[in-house]
Amino acid sequence: MTVQDTPAPRQPSPAAEIGWALASSALLAALIGYYNGWIWALAGVVGVLVHEYGHVLAINAAGVGPGRIRIIPFVGGAATMQRTPESDFKGVLISLAGPSFGLLAAIPFFLLAHQTGDGRWLGGAFFVGLINLINLAPAPPLDGSKALGPALARIHPLLEKAALILVGLVAVVLAVRTGNWIFGAFVGIATLGAVRAKTLRAPARPLSATEWVASVALWLVALALCMGVIAFASVGTGRLS
Repeated sequence: MTVQDTPAPRQPSPAAEIGWALASSALLAALIGYYNGWIWALAGVVGVLVHEYGHVLAINAAGVGPGRIRIIPFVGGAATMQRTPESDFKGVLISLAGPSFGLLAAIPFFLLAHQTGDGRWLGGAFFVGLINLINLAPAPPLDGSKALGPALARIHPLLEKAALILVGLVAVVLAVRTGNWIFGAFVGIATLGAVRAKTLRAPARPLSATEWVASVALWLVALALCMGVIAFASVGTGRLS
């Protein structure tokens, strides 16, 4: 769901880490399954893991790793890095790697729907696309805040803060109206932190003009890919129903 750009704390033992990951994944799956069924629960867990692994790949490629995945019960996951990227553009690439790579998790659900003719599998693909689309929203602590934040800050630092706070508040309202209180509280706390913070990111080299254009373009590409997966799954569900 997000990338933590602060140094990761001392890691627990491998056994404790695996046990916590399994328990957290089970809690996340149970919550999703309770409201939407077991296929969506499977898609949620797989989608989160693939999404976060995309961040880890980018973190390691950027030389700020090793990246690690943490599952947050009832909310999703987070990827941690050992060092802060030296440039905002590297931070943008790391942030967008999750939603872009995470869409690969939809492929097995599309294939299962094709092989079985069961439209419920397309619901799983839809949910994978939705997870990654939501993460592109420029609201803290979602990936979009760190993907679009530097581009907004290059125009004016106050524009970045105002946009993140506004979108964060909208996300909280929508989450509460749809009954997703946990997600709403999670985004609400992060938005409050953005209001109180003097700086929204660790110091790094700002975007150049070329990097600014590339950052906005890559965010739009990721947005289009997520919407494409959602649209394809929706159309396929209509045909199989």
